[in-house]
Amino acid sequence: IALDGTWAFKIDPYSEGENLGWSKADLNTSTWDSLQVPGNWDLINEYAEYAGDAWYTRTFVVDNYTDLQQIRIVFQSVYHDSKIWVNGNLVGENHLGFLPFHFDISKHIKPGQTSRITVLVNNVFKRGAMWNWGGIRRPVWLEVTPLVRLEYQHIDAIPDLVKGTADINLKIVSSNTGKIARNVILHIEIKREDKIVIEDKILTNIPPNTDQHEVTWSYTLPKSKVELWHYDFPRLYEATVRMSDPENKEIHRISDRFGIRKLEVKGLELVLNGERIRPVGFNIVPEDRFTGNTLPFERIKEDVDLMKSLGVNMARLSHVALPKEYLDYLDEKGIMVFEEVGLWGKDIWVDSEHPMPKEWLQRIVKEKYNHPSVVGWSIGNEIGDESKNPKVKDYVKGAILMAKKLDPNRLAVYVSHTAQKYPNDAIVYADIAMINAYGGWGQAADRTWEYHKKPIFISEFGNTLNDEDPNLGDISIGKMMNTLRNKDYVLGVSLWTFNDYRSTYHGVAGWKTPPSQNRAWGIVTTFRDKKRGYYETQKEYAPIKNLSISTVDKIKKEASIIIQPRGLLDIPANVLRGYSLRWSVLNQDFYATVVGTQKIKQINPGDEQFEVFITWENQSPVKGLKVEFMDPQGYIVFEETKYFEAPNQPSIKFANTSTQGVRILFDKADRTSEHLVKYYHGDSIFFTNKSINNFIDILDERIKQGIAWKYQLIALNNAGQSVPSLAKELKMDEDELPPVIWNVKRTEHGIFIGFSVAPDDYLYEVEYGTNAGQYTKKLTTKVKGVLNIPNMTKGEPVYFRMRVRKQWGFASEWTHEIKI
Repeated sequence: IALDGTWAFKIDPYSEGENLGWSKADLNTSTWDSLQVPGNWDLINEYAEYAGDAWYTRTFVVDNYTDLQQIRIVFQSVYHDSKIWVNGNLVGENHLGFLPFHFDISKHIKPGQTSRITVLVNNVFKRGAMWNWGGIRRPVWLEVTPLVRLEYQHIDAIPDLVKGTADINLKIVSSNTGKIARNVILHIEIKREDKIVIEDKILTNIPPNTDQHEVTWSYTLPKSKVELWHYDFPRLYEATVRMSDPENKEIHRISDRFGIRKLEVKGLELVLNGERIRPVGFNIVPEDRFTGNTLPFERIKEDVDLMKSLGVNMARLSHVALPKEYLDYLDEKGIMVFEEVGLWGKDIWVDSEHPMPKEWLQRIVKEKYNHPSVVGWSIGNEIGDESKNPKVKDYVKGAILMAKKLDPNRLAVYVSHTAQKYPNDAIVYADIAMINAYGGWGQAADRTWEYHKKPIFISEFGNTLNDEDPNLGDISIGKMMNTLRNKDYVLGVSLWTFNDYRSTYHGVAGWKTPPSQNRAWGIVTTFRDKKRGYYETQKEYAPIKNLSISTVDKIKKEASIIIQPRGLLDIPANVLRGYSLRWSVLNQDFYATVVGTQKIKQINPGDEQFEVFITWENQSPVKGLKVEFMDPQGYIVFEETKYFEAPNQPSIKFANTSTQGVRILFDKADRTSEHLVKYYHGDSIFFTNKSINNFIDILDERIKQGIAWKYQLIALNNAGQSVPSLAKELKMDEDELPPVIWNVKRTEHGIFIGFSVAPDDYLYEVEYGTNAGQYTKKLTTKVKGVLNIPNMTKGEPVYFRMRVRKQWGFASEWTHEIKI
């Protein structure tokens, strides 16, 4: 029974709520605010910076409930510390805010009667530079089940790579909250693509008042029914356990998907299903600025699909535990990850005697055991400095042993930034050396190898923050990776980070979060707009070294494509099976039409480059040719476009003038790589730098206030530049430039506007309405980087414009009108 939706909400900055009786069943919430669950209160302008206690409450009714059933309240995630009351009765607490938890509330409710659930949440806990998003951040539901029920199953699926068979081992855990023992039958069914491959059953007796009744089952799957899970071929099975009484009446059932695969470290090689891999990946901070860290499936899917298009196959993906839906999608699409106990830096939990990291590890292993995408457990990040964590060695040793005991079939690691500094680093206890390096990347790997003689996976690498402006957001990824390539002891790399994320982390020079609170490490923005670094990374991470359109004969309508494989010790460097080439022609409007697809032979690292000939018949006129290299799942992992003609003439959409300069806004022209602006006065002619944005600022001291200059927009692609736009004559004046509107997102319950922030900004004003040019409402806020317009009618268009008031009180010009 879902409990998502609107809950009453109230902040409690003085922690008075418990003493004031806010947990009581007869609580009057008429003066409380309301918030959506799942959600984060930090997304609301009024609570955007709030940290501390906050309360949620709602009522519910359960019908048709009997004494032969139990009711659980299940929370997927409440960040971070929480206490739960039902009808005024405290039912439990949770202090690991990224993990699911549940409580039996059967004795506190009656069938058909209204009950109240109340949650006290505190979001003060934080680690590292991540934002401490507060609230009931994931779905909530009630589970009504019999007193005897299935709790979980753990599935081990281990292939015999010589025989081609696979051993399937199940541990099935049941419970019985009743007062009498129960005889039950456990029906086991294993499916692959909806076809049954195994059926069996077990008779067992579950004693009364038992919460962990364990049954094991094993089966050897014959070679004919074994299909291995691989990042390019993520084949999944499903194990369903159905509990019935001796008369075969169903009591309860659970289902979990799993994959058959083996990841091993053999000498200096990382080996998947018997084949060496040299993988690449990203770190993510699982959030954005318009859904927070609630992680709706749309956020999960977009991020994973983008990463697969970047060739990603393995990463320490996130510091924090990912929800089941995220790991499910990683299972489906094929990205291997390490789940992590989120200790970071100087941390009082780095202590072998402290109970919290032990509980954290136990719970993530229990929850995530069946996911084939999870290939290892990390017990902490950057905790190796003994001057800050004097008990680190004992902690790492004990936690690694505990991880291996809980799950002997996966790697157990800790992520270090000190292994390259200290010969006696705690990395000695880990299965492989996972290290973080910012600057001196190759030297860090060399020193780690010299000290510890362990194969190395670069779990984080980077240099300094780039920029939240996509045009300025480039990174020297080729330079960094080239220092790590061609080292046999470097297994692979994972960039910090895929996405920008909210933060107020101060940092040293080059690491300071900008005033927008968008920490710009990513190759995509917090709104997932692609930066220049995205395209640079796509080339460096591609599974082939290069693809080029070498010769084109437009008369014969044919071309030659040269494909260059990766070297033996390149990164990445993997065997490529089932890849294909797809080519399209661009018509007179520069729209692409697919005209051919061809399967590519198996490519091995170290192979010579080879040529593929393509043709396109009966296509006229043609303004360009696009060629895409696709993985077996259809993700485009390398693409090249050769234009035969320059872009069409662009046009200037809007302009702002100010004391600083001029801003030219435009709609991006079709099939255009970049734009620039030509500006001139008399015999003085100048050009701006190229931009991938939809605006260009001209901030040139040679332009004097009050003197008219002319501006023309030019679009570019690899065939040349367009005819310049019609000239627009503009004069600089005494105004201020408005914020740049980076992006706008409409959600179920409002509109989120992402905008630029300067250190001298005072506050922001938005005028908006449902008709063009008619602004019936106004919002004033000091929220930085992203603001929220709430309670907008779904499906109705909204028109808005925005300006900033500077710290001296002067208001800028308004932006152009934007429709969403």
